[in-house]
Amino acid sequence: MQNSKTRTQQQPNSVFNLMKYALPLMLVTLFAFSPASKASDAATDTIASQKEVTHRINAIQRDLTSIRQQTLQAHPELVEQAKAFEAAYKEKAKEIGYNPDDFVSQAQEIQDKVRNAETSEEEREALIKEFAAAKRQLAEQRESILADEKLMAMQEKLQADTFAAMKASNPETENLIQELNGLLESLQ
Repeated sequence: MQNSKTRTQQQPNSVFNLMKYALPLMLVTLFAFSPASKASDAATDTIASQKEVTHRINAIQRDLTSIRQQTLQAHPELVEQAKAFEAAYKEKAKEIGYNPDDFVSQAQEIQDKVRNAETSEEEREALIKEFAAAKRQLAEQRESILADEKLMAMQEKLQADTFAAMKASNPETENLIQELNGLLESLQ
């Protein structure tokens, strides 16, 4: 069985790669724009370079989003295909109890309790174990979704069809995605 990274690498690099890098990009942006006190010239150059890369990544993402929106307007069948995938995904998530929003709420509650000065050390340890168990359960549920071959086939077809339509709509799409992937790899 293939893992999710292998599955996404098999498809042409597409808009879904943008989602994969959303959190790292956010973190890179935070670090790139944080002030560096007493930084050496080399560190200053690195920060400036990271800012430039981040700006270029944002510009490429805006361009790809625009191309995708235009493509979807021109191809309503892709919108229907995306809706069918989303419905199947939601059905599978509901079937296995996958709800990241509930996890985030639970994690916030646990964090608040752990930070509370009135919480005993034993309670903190129990809360941390509860959080670890919830995190593990969420990961298992996510893996269950990724293991659903029918759902993953729908996603891969949607990605491929969307990418092909975007390339047909704007030949610059492939170059933008290649440049984006190169920039993202340079940040790792």
